[in-house]
Amino acid sequence: MRIVAEHLSYTYNEGSPFAVRALDDVSLTIEEGEFYGILGHTGSGKSTFVQHLNGLIRVPSSLKKRKKKPKKGQPVPPETVLNVGEFDLTKRDTNFRALRKKVGMVFQYPEYQLFAETVKEDVAFGLKNFAEKGEKPSEEEIGRAVRDALQIVGLDYGEVAEKSPFDLSGGQKRRAAIAGVIVTKPEILVLDEPAAGLDPLGKREIMELLHTLHREWCKTVVIVSHDMDEISENCTRCAVFAEGKVVYDLPPKELFQKGEELTALGLDIPLTAKLVLALKERGITVDCDFTTEDFIQKVLALKGGGA
Repeated sequence: MRIVAEHLSYTYNEGSPFAVRALDDVSLTIEEGEFYGILGHTGSGKSTFVQHLNGLIRVPSSLKKRKKKPKKGQPVPPETVLNVGEFDLTKRDTNFRALRKKVGMVFQYPEYQLFAETVKEDVAFGLKNFAEKGEKPSEEEIGRAVRDALQIVGLDYGEVAEKSPFDLSGGQKRRAAIAGVIVTKPEILVLDEPAAGLDPLGKREIMELLHTLHREWCKTVVIVSHDMDEISENCTRCAVFAEGKVVYDLPPKELFQKGEELTALGLDIPLTAKLVLALKERGITVDCDFTTEDFIQKVLALKGGGA
């Protein structure tokens, strides 16, 4: 499933004195199979954008029976496009239930959204909720799907299925919450700050889990983050949002060469990029992709060459 947005704008509290322009003519394409990063400081529009992808925030045209005509003498605004695979999110008759089965959304601190009496019931909720009328899965199918989802996130079904989710450890809670989203086997998985609040080991483990899901479960993974190291180490491509606009859409290797521009936007750069700049000031050029592994290999190669 390919994500295509063109001329997407959104205003909170439109028409009121409290109106806030969150997205301003955003055009962005995310190809199927990518591990895509979305960056930006608080209020940049990144979370508003991803909430459009499964219809949690609706495109205004999808809520109206008729298109609003421009006032006399004003130019016709460009047509908004928001397609996620075969789903046209600008249309009123889009099957949003089917869309949400295909596009899983994991919010920041997902463990706070656990609610059922047992882990099994919590994970099964999404599977039951997104089932089309007349296509309710059997208890056997639900049990098998829950077992598979818990297994892929690294939880033992026999150990946790009948436990209260509130009796799990912090890391187990987050994995159980993710299992509750992926149980429908979405083609696209969107996560808002997936490593928020975790220590370095927890961050590494959760990113390893996301790469496992990307390989074996969900074709496309989109993460929202302000952690530049997280983006440089994991993403194939990334977009930078600022004031509701997309200002960059580049692979990390190209993006993090723009240190001054990112700093001007109130963003940091990865540690590896800082080290590359520091070495450059000393006359040493390191051409790396800004992952730690590649940086170390390139530096060692320079050393071996007598640099």
